[in-house]
Amino acid sequence: MKVIYLVGMGRSGSTLLDILLDSHSNIRALGGVRRLAHYARKHPCPCGAPSFWECKFWSDANQRLSEKNGRNLETADVHARDEASFRSENRAVFEAAAEAAGVEYVTDNSKSVVRLKRLMDAPDIDVIPIHVHRDARGRAQSIRKRKGQRYIPTFTYSHRSLRLYFLLRNKPHIVVDYETLAADPEGELRKLMQRIGLEFEPQQLQWADIPHHNIGAADVLRKTEGSTIRPDDGWKTALPDYMQTIIKLIALPGRIANEAKARRWGL
Repeated sequence: MKVIYLVGMGRSGSTLLDILLDSHSNIRALGGVRRLAHYARKHPCPCGAPSFWECKFWSDANQRLSEKNGRNLETADVHARDEASFRSENRAVFEAAAEAAGVEYVTDNSKSVVRLKRLMDAPDIDVIPIHVHRDARGRAQSIRKRKGQRYIPTFTYSHRSLRLYFLLRNKPHIVVDYETLAADPEGELRKLMQRIGLEFEPQQLQWADIPHHNIGAADVLRKTEGSTIRPDDGWKTALPDYMQTIIKLIALPGRIANEAKARRWGL
């Protein structure tokens, strides 16, 4: 069993990619597994079920998880401090989900760099890291619309990008650029699936017609109509020129790191 781990930053397209991967017949996208307990306790499933417990997929996964280690969706300790427990708990969740869905691959869209490193250190979990990144100006505008912040998110952008560079630069992984994916979904998906080791399936482009169970994907699914993907480039007119320049300067270290990785590991 393989775990496709999506890493990067929020508002950068990782949830969209997670949904596209979930539309493949041999992949079950789980969304942000690090938030499993919270979502199982308080949220409906993106498939439309009133809760995770009433979702056929998650209830089946829960039963299998209980059989494996006596845990359930709320009590699985996916944050265990002890490394052996961390590996055992997360492997049980991944295996239960894969068995419930009848697939070989699952995704984890937790985005956390620390979580990725811990999973990569587990000898019995086969992790495929995918770094999803976006133009820093587009991400800054997305956060600005929601929280009113201007420049702080860009300092985070550079910090996270540099951490990922030093973690992954000499390790096999895949780099996906959101803008390129949004402009040519089929072309980029075909290349991505080949890198993962699976065939591209046309149904992946009809993702809105397929039930999804990804933790944290409900907002993206609720805000879209149909399966058409359009680049979110409103920042080009929404951000004043001076602000774009400042963001580019703050993001420069992160951009250099991302571009260096993309030259070797990009699609």
